[in-house]
Amino acid sequence: MNTAGLSLDQAPPIIIPVKFFLTASLFSFFIGALILIEGEEIFLSRWSPLALGLTHLVTVGFLAQVMTGAMMQLLPVLAGSPVPAVIATSRAIHLSMLTGAVLLVIGFIQTFHHSLIIGASFLAVAFLIILVSAAVSLYLSKSPLQNTLSIALGWVALVPTAAFGLFLVLGLTGIIQISDMTQMTTLHLSWGLLGWVGIVLFSTIFRIIPIFYVTKEIPSSIQVWSLPIVFFLLMLTTVSNYLNAGLLKTGLSLTVVLFLIIAFFAAASIHRRKRKIIDSTLLFVWTGIFSLVLSAIAWILSDNDILVGTLLLWGVCLTIPIGVIYKIIPFLCWFHLQGMQIKREKLTYTLPSMKYFIRERSAKVHYYLHMSSFCLLLFAFLLPAPFTRLAGLAFTFSSLYLFKNILFAFLRFRREQRFLCSEG
Repeated sequence: MNTAGLSLDQAPPIIIPVKFFLTASLFSFFIGALILIEGEEIFLSRWSPLALGLTHLVTVGFLAQVMTGAMMQLLPVLAGSPVPAVIATSRAIHLSMLTGAVLLVIGFIQTFHHSLIIGASFLAVAFLIILVSAAVSLYLSKSPLQNTLSIALGWVALVPTAAFGLFLVLGLTGIIQISDMTQMTTLHLSWGLLGWVGIVLFSTIFRIIPIFYVTKEIPSSIQVWSLPIVFFLLMLTTVSNYLNAGLLKTGLSLTVVLFLIIAFFAAASIHRRKRKIIDSTLLFVWTGIFSLVLSAIAWILSDNDILVGTLLLWGVCLTIPIGVIYKIIPFLCWFHLQGMQIKREKLTYTLPSMKYFIRERSAKVHYYLHMSSFCLLLFAFLLPAPFTRLAGLAFTFSSLYLFKNILFAFLRFRREQRFLCSEG
């Protein structure tokens, strides 16, 4: 691994990212269970209560937990400055985000207005704590701005995402009147999926590719400028919506094309890696990039919003983060044990390899389960009745398998930790 330029001594306790990742896997379980129970009704309309609930299970349930866990881990390492009061801060974020996501999803599915408002409020609190703690960490950082600019902009994109979302919740509950719900929803989705998720996800990929795959750095021009340009395009798109609504799709099209260019450079960098072994993490990442290309093609050539949403949410947002988890968790287990070994001067202790914590066979089994659910869901566009519930069943098993792999990795870490502490 190439860890040059990283402040590994600033990493928080391992339990912090692990609890976020475990919670994310539980949310993914409920995604599968909802599809299994409701079946083809999920596909009736993108505006149906079920579709809205499912979408937010993916975004504020699964994705928010994964990205927050990764941010709490990566930001101090990249910036060289810890998140203030990291244990208390992470607990407050985790509890607020968990409560908010559950209440928001229940509010959408059951059309409970009070649940929607309370859930949105809890999420707003969680996001505010995240932004303030990240801002403090970056302010105290001595790291070059280019190391943290993209990931910072990704979290700043959460502000318009949450603001538009809050307005939509107030509109749905009848507290305020919104003249054009469709346009505001488009902006909410654009900032959420392309801004927040897209920028944070690819800025993370930019950092982990050279570290874990021992490959050449992605060209600095792409790393430094591409994601800020995405942010700038989204700002122009938002403004143009209120000046000339016809420019909205043009701005989004340019943003999508830029993401395809970014994905190409990421894939090319991985292809040039020194060790040509294809592990499970690569399968998840490549599948996510391929799904991004398919979703862009479907968006340009088709008006089937549900197909585009499925390719984006399932193929990209539920796939690439799993590959990231399978790289981060074993590395954290190995890294924390190494630090403990050095601190205690246990030179006779044999440090286990990273593959010990999450075995490659287990990760690949999960990949096949995940892809089975994805393919079944795509088949459901042709024959909804049999394939939708099969997709839900497959994804339920896939989610349980992810939970098992993360939990077992942590239990193996704790076992090695106890052994290391008990050695004379």
